[in-house]
Amino acid sequence: MEEHFFDDGTVFLDESLFVGKCKDAFKNGYSVALRGMEFLSEKIAAISSVLADLFGQPSVGGNIYFSPARSQGLARHYDDHCVLVWQLLGCKKWMIWPNLKSILPRLYEPFKSLDGILDGNSGRVDVLLEGDLMYIPRGYVHEAHTDVGDSQVNAYADYSLHLTLAIEVEPPFEWEGFAHIALHCWMEKQKLGSSQFIKSKTKEETSLFALVLHVAIRLLSDSDPTFRKACMVASKLPSSSSCTTTHLNALRSSLKSTFDEILKKIGKSCSFEEALRCIELAVEERNDETFQWMSWLRHLPQQGDENVRIDYCNILGALEEFLDAFSYNPERFLADFTGFKSSFCRGTVYEDACESFETLLQMYRTTRNQYMRGMLALHGAHVS
Repeated sequence: MEEHFFDDGTVFLDESLFVGKCKDAFKNGYSVALRGMEFLSEKIAAISSVLADLFGQPSVGGNIYFSPARSQGLARHYDDHCVLVWQLLGCKKWMIWPNLKSILPRLYEPFKSLDGILDGNSGRVDVLLEGDLMYIPRGYVHEAHTDVGDSQVNAYADYSLHLTLAIEVEPPFEWEGFAHIALHCWMEKQKLGSSQFIKSKTKEETSLFALVLHVAIRLLSDSDPTFRKACMVASKLPSSSSCTTTHLNALRSSLKSTFDEILKKIGKSCSFEEALRCIELAVEERNDETFQWMSWLRHLPQQGDENVRIDYCNILGALEEFLDAFSYNPERFLADFTGFKSSFCRGTVYEDACESFETLLQMYRTTRNQYMRGMLALHGAHVS
């Protein structure tokens, strides 16, 4: 069972007293956890930035764990992000269980209980020695001990110091997020009047169709594992690699194929009826909490008059507007939505979505980097 030594909010004004308490805790089997190391160490910040570029994500977090002999720092758990474990000193025994569900956990989702769903002896066992690096995918249950159990391995190290690098895939940068961005880009083009289907509808109607399709895509991602995966269209491979061009071309081809498959799934499986039920419930209860995931879409630029823009900061108002429009002629609205969805799946341009994706990613990175540089400066690290 995991227990926190300073869980009572105690504040120590006496530095020597605090250090003494930490030493006592360490002797009694508690691990020392230093979180947010990318804000404290320039070297870890540099590693985090390179990894963020490599995986095409806004940022990568770093934590350091220092564990005494015969101890377990964290209870058995899974993470809502991928983790790279780098053993710096000593050694540690890890037991890892594969994700029993095909759907990856979303970032910041409530964690589900592991009681009764794992065979304690069925996990894979790995011992990390100094310098070893291990990757733990998102959703994989794991636990770690310093009691390695091998006298030869453990003879020179009865403690462990390791760094974890957390690759957090935020909602805009999953494949679901990319699908929303693609829909937004296509919709902005339609406002210029390039589609015969759109020309036959009012701009207000098409904005409502887009809103419903955003909701339907979200609901589809709750059951389709592809939508939860990280989208790496902005990934940057190291320029020093001799195989960079070959690998980059292979990656681009794979990413485009994934997007094509996602469009097929949207065309086939996005349900207007499910989206309608979800919207009706939110409006009936006057509760837009279910739609807070849409808030990041406000960062994408919208053209046109105010009446054709979706206000993602007041999404309940837009949902009510949709229900009013739908109630006038449900059958026609459903038929028109189906045509709208089909037009999007046929006409969306992958490269347009990639460009907007990278613009949004850069916006996120700029904010994170400014904060990181400020924190490094605050803690006395040299910031270039």
